[in-house]
Amino acid sequence: MKISDVVRLAFKALTEKKLRAVLTIVGISIGPLALIAIYGVTSGYGDYVVREISGLGQNLVVVMPGEEYELSEEDLRFLSGIEGVVDASPFYGTQAEFRRLAGEADNVFVYAVEYEFLFKAIPSLVVERGGIPSETDITKCILGHDLAYSSETLEHDVGDAVSVTVYRTREAGKIEAKRITLIVAGILEKYGGAAILNPDETVFISMETAEKLLGIREWSGILLLASEPSLVPSITQKIREHYGNAVTITAFYAIAEIASSITGAVNFMTFSATLAAFAVAVAGVAATMITSVIERTREIGVLKALGFTDAQVIALIIAEGVLMSLIGAIIGIAVGVAVAYILASHGLTIRAGMTSITIQASPNISPQLVASTITLTILVGILGSIFPAYRAAKIPPAVALRYE
Repeated sequence: MKISDVVRLAFKALTEKKLRAVLTIVGISIGPLALIAIYGVTSGYGDYVVREISGLGQNLVVVMPGEEYELSEEDLRFLSGIEGVVDASPFYGTQAEFRRLAGEADNVFVYAVEYEFLFKAIPSLVVERGGIPSETDITKCILGHDLAYSSETLEHDVGDAVSVTVYRTREAGKIEAKRITLIVAGILEKYGGAAILNPDETVFISMETAEKLLGIREWSGILLLASEPSLVPSITQKIREHYGNAVTITAFYAIAEIASSITGAVNFMTFSATLAAFAVAVAGVAATMITSVIERTREIGVLKALGFTDAQVIALIIAEGVLMSLIGAIIGIAVGVAVAYILASHGLTIRAGMTSITIQASPNISPQLVASTITLTILVGILGSIFPAYRAAKIPPAVALRYE
């Protein structure tokens, strides 16, 4: 008996009980749908976060002072001298209000750092318009893409003056507002909104600008650039040995590894949870096929009387289950892809205090995921059909022919 004959007979058997076959296929399709939709979305966002963190500079190490410690030039010299560190720069970061032309005020981030170090540490930053100002030009700044544009319309061009109000906490908890006017020297290309630092909504200034216009004397921290990512763990270890708990160390390379581990764990839990849907589908296929075997007992007896072997009867019954699974897989994957893109289109909002970042990532519907889903679904059809097929093969022809 040819494979084409098996498929044709299996399809004919399914069309005889259309409603039951359709309901079974719907039950089977739930598993592929859930796996593609949920796994695709979680994997897509997980990969996005890891990619964005890595894009912030896998060679970058951030050293920030504790509550009772203040970083100084001496610390900068020590940190610069650590083996594996090729560059170091102090920085200052704070939240501020950015005044748009329409009079609206946006909450933004002001970041003071040496421009050369910034573009060396985060090579994915690209100047779209204008250029990089000199460190000594205290009136100039670089604008993130979303601050220069409003709904894709250029609002602040190179050479325009922008108003930024920085709020600082002084002694006795008093809030001091410092308003400064800066000239736009450069505008960054769209970065895409990273999970930790969002360059699109940041005003970049030099440290000299922060000191002279904002009156900043203390540093928020010191940025270190390692010669290669593999040296980051040893550099952070030496810093911990020297400072203990006096400073806080952040390494994007380590964060990316942690985020990758979390993403892997979430994907595993998602995969494990969707297996429940496949288990239910196995039971559904088994129930359908057992009922089919009982109803077709006389037909099976005729086939065996005509010379069908036990193996051929088993192949015929299993082919019916596999055929339903393939149809269910196609439907489930198609609907799952649509659902994944609908879910991903809403975006993911990350909130930290008054600051919120909304990120959007496409679902990760890889060929490997589709292949695994199809394999699992076919396995559902095989497992659900094995017992009914075995039962059908063991029916004696004489008994089956007398069956009413």
